[in-house]
Amino acid sequence: MPQFVANLFFVIREFLTIPFDLVRGIRRRRYRLSYDVGAPKDVTWSVVSARKITLVGTPPIELDTEADPERPGVYAGFCRTPQQSYAFAYRILEERPGEALSIAILQDESDPIYAFGGDYVGSVAVAGNSETSTITGSYDLTHTRFATRLIMPLALARSSSRLKRTAEHKAGAPAMPGTGEQFKNAALTGVLTFASFFALFGPSVAAMLVFLILLHELGHVIGMRWAGIPVRGIYFVPFFGGVAIGEGAAKSEAARGLVALMGPGASILTTALFALLAMQDGSGVMRQLALMSALLNGFNLLPILPLDGGHIVQSLLSRAGPEVARTFRVIALFSGCTLAIWIGDYLLLTLLAVLAPTLISSRMDEASRLPPLTGTELVLLTAAYAATIVFYALTIGQFWGASSAS
Repeated sequence: MPQFVANLFFVIREFLTIPFDLVRGIRRRRYRLSYDVGAPKDVTWSVVSARKITLVGTPPIELDTEADPERPGVYAGFCRTPQQSYAFAYRILEERPGEALSIAILQDESDPIYAFGGDYVGSVAVAGNSETSTITGSYDLTHTRFATRLIMPLALARSSSRLKRTAEHKAGAPAMPGTGEQFKNAALTGVLTFASFFALFGPSVAAMLVFLILLHELGHVIGMRWAGIPVRGIYFVPFFGGVAIGEGAAKSEAARGLVALMGPGASILTTALFALLAMQDGSGVMRQLALMSALLNGFNLLPILPLDGGHIVQSLLSRAGPEVARTFRVIALFSGCTLAIWIGDYLLLTLLAVLAPTLISSRMDEASRLPPLTGTELVLLTAAYAATIVFYALTIGQFWGASSAS
């Protein structure tokens, strides 16, 4: 099973336990996740136990700590991204060289970003041989805020993924999966997503949805290639949709806006083809494909993060300053939650709840600061966004009545 799918199931499982923990008054929680690593055990251990290391990922994270000469077992320093530097301190509780490490985060000496809860302990164990290994990471803490119940499963999945990728990179593995691996991941997640839609809508609608999602994500892939962003792969998400993942971030707001727009933008061509074929021979299948494609892509154009429209509008506001951008994110967040409740999409509602602390935080402006749009880029992106919205609105209007009547 691809790690992306395993992570998804892990996060969903942990989210499902939240209501039960709240009812039973459980505050102390342990989160545990294992990763298979394509690197020798000694290489993996050198990564997870490093005091100074740069972790592979977007953005790369540099850990730079030094031993405190006055306090044995205590290390302090910084955790840095290209845009930010955070104070970070921890105490080693237990270390079995080559096997396991357990640390307590010294929150009073660390940046508030690490204030996840009381008695915050992180542990990692490494098993394996001279060819492959396994990382088992765990976080133990006492929750003091509801938001951390949503954040911690995601944080563990992300940190474990970085350790895995860094170890594999250090062992000489390619930075990105090959074409065969990308296809396998897309196929397997596609099958799982088809099964989820099959349970909800039946086989024909499920097949159409997976096909249309693939077309949409291929548009993002084209946008990434135009923007010079290496493509890591396409993954389908059961009950939700799909995502195209790049190996790296956009280098400007123009690139970010382009990548976001290309999902629904490229799908204009296939939607128009479906519509043309439907009008020529009255095919019910083509009519249904045209309508579903217009609904899928039109929904993604709503100005709500993390939908494509939210990223596009975020880019359009890049010239207005961080306060305006943050105000937009807050309004979009509440609008998205209202919409999710109204249409009964509780997976979207959960996703928005998870993202809420990040979307509202001012740190997002600092961490994602990119060169803003130029005047010409602003006009072009605005026009393209508006034209795409108009196209899908007209297509929905053209086929909605016919679909309802049939």
